[in-house]
Amino acid sequence: MQSDHPLVTIILPVYNGEKTLGQTLESLLAQTFTNFEILIGIDGTTDDSKAIAESYSDKRIKIFENPVNLGLGPNVNKLIGEADSQSNYLAMAEQDDIYVKERLGWQVDYLNTNKNVGLITGIAEFISDFNRVQFPGILVKGNQFPQGEDLFKYLYINQLKVVNTCMMWRKDVHINNQLEFTDRYPNMNVDWDYILRFSLVSEIHGLHKVLVYMNRKLDNRSVTTDKSVQFETSRKLLNDFKHEFPQLVSRSTYSKALKVHRKIELGHKSKLGIILFSLYYFVRYFDPYFIKYIVLRISKYRNKSNT
Repeated sequence: MQSDHPLVTIILPVYNGEKTLGQTLESLLAQTFTNFEILIGIDGTTDDSKAIAESYSDKRIKIFENPVNLGLGPNVNKLIGEADSQSNYLAMAEQDDIYVKERLGWQVDYLNTNKNVGLITGIAEFISDFNRVQFPGILVKGNQFPQGEDLFKYLYINQLKVVNTCMMWRKDVHINNQLEFTDRYPNMNVDWDYILRFSLVSEIHGLHKVLVYMNRKLDNRSVTTDKSVQFETSRKLLNDFKHEFPQLVSRSTYSKALKVHRKIELGHKSKLGIILFSLYYFVRYFDPYFIKYIVLRISKYRNKSNT
């Protein structure tokens, strides 16, 4: 017999999601595991997101509206505060994504069986106008995340490798360790900050299964596309954590993280952009590590052109 209280609280922050929110809710309501509540946070939206959410009569859906946009972090924190007092697990959902029907069931079974694990995630399949790609590679290849400080360093250097949109985690770990989603960064790095901190207090595992399909097509305007802001806040996060956790983020670790980040930035730029970006860093930071990286990159390009 199903309890009157939900075992899982699904957190669904929404901002201008009218084009995709319906399909997200349909996939959540079609889950094979049914003992959950969905808390929707309409965050100062200017479209019909609220009307779409209200069109569903399912009693498991609860809608909370912020007249003024709070931002992702405060919105998620507010929703967690509204969770049923007797729910055990929190589950993240995003307005652009479609979840496989077994997602919640697989995750609940894993957490019920593995009491040492505080957070379980899985594989996401990105759908773009050009191809379909599964992420993260570590899970796609059948491997598992490192743990503790090793996981912290892995996620710090390589950037977020835990799929946040399909993570489920224990509410008592969140509460007992006074965790929260930050308002220090714009939306793109809120989850990165949270998962880095979570990795230091509990184990994080990943299922070797696709749990979510993420729509990242060009006509999906609810997805953040301002890469310049994302890159800037990523650099800020790396620097902030270097100062907050000096015992974990050595000079070498910070340099490795910057190298990975710069590769990501360069991968989104044209040849002209690479030159201008390189000059910008040279003038602003005079970073010898980065200059060495650019020299090696140019040398490889010349060698390739001469062969």
